Amino acid sequence: MNVALIGVYLGRALLFALAVSAVWSLLRMATRCGRKRERRREALLTLFVFYLAALVEIIALRDLQAVDSSPQPVLLHTTLAQLDEGFGAFVYHTAGNLLWFVPLGLLVPRLWPQRRLGTVTALGLGLSLLVEACQYLLGTGVPDVDDLLLNTLGAMLGYGLHCLHRRLKR
Repeated sequence: MNVALIGVYLGRALLFALAVSAVWSLLRMATRCGRKRERRREALLTLFVFYLAALVEIIALRDLQAVDSSPQPVLLHTTLAQLDEGFGAFVYHTAGNLLWFVPLGLLVPRLWPQRRLGTVTALGLGLSLLVEACQYLLGTGVPDVDDLLLNTLGAMLGYGLHCLHRRLKR
């Protein structure tokens, strides 16, 4: 995938996420009238909604044209195939799947401090399963076990960065 196409996908995802988070914010304001709101938490919740909307758009809704969406159940098959295609394809596949889930690991413990690594890991896996199922049902991508693994690792990496940030802040 070339840089221009990545830019198109990201631009669409950002516009979609802006629209969804704007509607979210308006609904939050309308339903929480009269209550004193913690602005920082509301901003984080809106950022979380923005992130989820962008994630769903870029992964599950990106191409609403039918593709062969036969699941790929063999662990590391796609990742090793990408490595055979070249370093760029491998980095795009691996880093992309990791990085898309880092914000989940960063935001969940900020919004819900009682949540620990196990919860973040389960949420990463669950959200990844949901997105892969959407890809399959909508025919917009290829559900892949490697994506589940890398997405979950990305959420765990985000949680690790959250813990590191907390430790450095002290």
